[in-house]
Amino acid sequence: MKHFFLVFLILILASLALGIDDKFVHQLAHVKNAQAYAIKYDNDLVYVRNQNYIWVYSIFNAWQPRLETGFLSPYPIEDMETHAGNYLFVASREPTNQLVQVDSLNVGTRIFFPQTIIGDKTTREGATMYVADRFKGIDIVNIGGGTMREIISTFSEKWGIKDFLANYPYIFALNDFGLVAIDITDQQNPRSLGTNYQIVDATCLAKNGNTIWVGAGKNILALSVVNPNNPVLISQIRMTNEIQKLRIKDNRLFIAMGRGGIKIMDITNPLRAEDINNIYLTVPVYDLSLANDYIFVALGKEGWAIFEYR
Repeated sequence: MKHFFLVFLILILASLALGIDDKFVHQLAHVKNAQAYAIKYDNDLVYVRNQNYIWVYSIFNAWQPRLETGFLSPYPIEDMETHAGNYLFVASREPTNQLVQVDSLNVGTRIFFPQTIIGDKTTREGATMYVADRFKGIDIVNIGGGTMREIISTFSEKWGIKDFLANYPYIFALNDFGLVAIDITDQQNPRSLGTNYQIVDATCLAKNGNTIWVGAGKNILALSVVNPNNPVLISQIRMTNEIQKLRIKDNRLFIAMGRGGIKIMDITNPLRAEDINNIYLTVPVYDLSLANDYIFVALGKEGWAIFEYR
């Protein structure tokens, strides 16, 4: 009996030290007929793309995703945003870029309206879209229902934005030097607040509460933005592989790490993030997107996959 209680106590202490996930991961589908280096979920649709093609899938049945349509871009696609379930905004460096529907697919029931915007990165919050251009800055654009585009203002941040997110009343952007916080309370007059230029090689970021999580090489940095005028580094974690993308849901940080698969961490306490789960794959993970109990994973030449996490 004493041995039983001793083992039980050891297991409890181990669980408290390491963190145990109360959810399980299993694969639902693996789609191999598209190259997926970026992936995005929106309105029950999954958008996957490489540099010149976009494929759109319906996941009404998550075990058998259905190809709705596909588009070809004659020029490289820098980034992509969606709106209202049938509008695609494609960022390109070429002003004359026109996306062409791939006739050979001959499938699908939805009509999609692709539009080209000039820029390198784009993100959307409601009916407002933000477009980063390395030569001009960040355009704040009203897209309404998707049929109009009205430039509200431009913030002159010209330092090569790597990634950014809009969380009104702020934009948080990674540029060539580090993190920049921008006040967009008055969208016609955005203004720079604080910066933290102690970050090296940052490529991606995600926000959870008052904490910005930054992927920089093999390092994950947590910066407090309680005071956006002074973003402060509060913790740093070293990973085994280069960080490709960060996503957050329900106080869990999902990390795409190329050949390192996907790591899931509990970040309820940003000062003491806990490793709680890992998804090991035989192919590299380039990007991921989250929705409900699903993890959508971009696997490059091997296509993309859906995992259930519940």
